[in-house]
Amino acid sequence: MQNRQLHRREIKTFLQKQFGCTQWKFALPHGHGQETYFAYGNEQTYFVKLGVQLPRYIAMATLGITPPVIISGVLTDGTSMVVEPYIEGREPTRKDYRDHLEQIAEIIHTMHHNGLVKQSLPETPSDRYDVIGLETINNIRHRWERCRDRVPKVAPFVDESLAYLAKQVQCFEGAGLVASHNDICNANWLVTPDGQIYLVDLEAMSLEDPALDIGATLWWYYPKELRQKFLGIVGYANDEAFEFRMQIRMAMHCLHIILPREKSFDEFTPSTFAESLTDFRAALAGEENPQGYDD
Repeated sequence: MQNRQLHRREIKTFLQKQFGCTQWKFALPHGHGQETYFAYGNEQTYFVKLGVQLPRYIAMATLGITPPVIISGVLTDGTSMVVEPYIEGREPTRKDYRDHLEQIAEIIHTMHHNGLVKQSLPETPSDRYDVIGLETINNIRHRWERCRDRVPKVAPFVDESLAYLAKQVQCFEGAGLVASHNDICNANWLVTPDGQIYLVDLEAMSLEDPALDIGATLWWYYPKELRQKFLGIVGYANDEAFEFRMQIRMAMHCLHIILPREKSFDEFTPSTFAESLTDFRAALAGEENPQGYDD
């Protein structure tokens, strides 16, 4: 909370200098994760996000995939900051995913393969799918260990599942990392009233296996009869090797997203953790999304 108060004062001073307006009000968006604000002033509303990697925001904004960057800066403690226009919009429904299948697939294809976006992301020691997958497993294990003792009833299941997933990842073949969003759920898409679609929250982006983004998008939002069409537009072959990687990476992702991230405002609630493993259990077993595909 102390950092928030200090940051808010610095953000206000920064905005005053940039826009010449002395009256600013701030509000907190819903959710956790990185530190963000809605800033009201200059007869406008802005979205302010802290702790961002600016090059990827600029690259994605240049492509029109994410909202434009108005200004950026760095606070006295070294925290980076980006200011974007407030975009009126909503999270897509499953019907939106079906209605905008072509547009969503094209956005992901562009992001995955654009040279400027790829250059904005940290280099990796290897381009192989098994190597990058094992790095992800190790990261999940590290975060899991900080929470494990608080949920003793499900700890053995999670331990065994992580060991199983590590063995499966070692079976991955091939290479070819892309500029992956890595958290491509509906909460990170924005549909505007005029039909524009933006992909937001780029902090998790990295060079990754395309099976992560594609697997999550298909498993969560598209029934089997639409997946071949989606894969054809986004540009990936619907073969057994890709399907296998999508399933394993989706199981890993379901566990990843319910564990607190480092340097974030994420919370861990032991009392609801077992219930939050529902998607993880289904993906691990190779089952379809338990919520189905209807709104």
